[in-house]
Amino acid sequence: PREPGARAEAEVARVLAGTVPFGGARAAAATAPLVGRPYAVSPLGEDSGPDPDPRFRLDAFDCMTFAETAVALGDATSLEEARRILDVVRYHGPPVIADRNHEVVSQWLPANVALGPVAPLSRDLAGARAVRAAVAYDAARWARLARAGARLPGVPADRLPVGRFELDVVPPDLLAAVERRIPDGTLAFVVREDRDGAITRVSHVGLVVVGRGGRRLVRHASSWPGVARVVEEPLALFVRRQRLASSRRLTGLSLYAIPDARARLPVGR
Repeated sequence: PREPGARAEAEVARVLAGTVPFGGARAAAATAPLVGRPYAVSPLGEDSGPDPDPRFRLDAFDCMTFAETAVALGDATSLEEARRILDVVRYHGPPVIADRNHEVVSQWLPANVALGPVAPLSRDLAGARAVRAAVAYDAARWARLARAGARLPGVPADRLPVGRFELDVVPPDLLAAVERRIPDGTLAFVVREDRDGAITRVSHVGLVVVGRGGRRLVRHASSWPGVARVVEEPLALFVRRQRLASSRRLTGLSLYAIPDARARLPVGR
């Protein structure tokens, strides 16, 4: 019999070859076989150079590469298409480390919202009760971060993001009220208070999926001690864990839909 990783990959390929609608539903269905896959720190790279890890894999994830892979699978009809889409999701140029969308709020989200693989959802769900969270970067802040050992790997100083970047967040106490309206296959970015010594306000990300009885679960690559794998847990439990996971106060979850973006993506080439 095939080993579990090969079986999971074959099941993902079967979903991609099927009729599940593109976007969040397909992302949810295609990542279901990946539950239980091990957690690994920064498992993706550029196949060569400073980070020679593979550009695509289904055998190990951290939270961000799991989310990126989910987005790629959501618009793919095959694993080969998913490989090509993943490059588009992860890079704002050629697949080299300096062009990788490292930081979520200033690089990854603006690039992918503009291109179409993700779309903001928090304000649609929370309305006026959504919180507008911001982070600002300038040369002085990047210099302070560098002195503290916090850097965007492989990005020259003159190419670091500079400016004020914002995103909408659903506060933790409002999530129970909007839970049943979160679509299947929605990205949930964990947003925390800004601190000058922190490189980002986003500390984690998962994929919200619809479970039995309409209950929302968060599927994510967890580094929690004793877990260290892709897991699913109820949204309320996920939020409760995030409240305890850091000394930085939890601002809430920033939610992004995964729409059908095939018309705007370089698929089938």
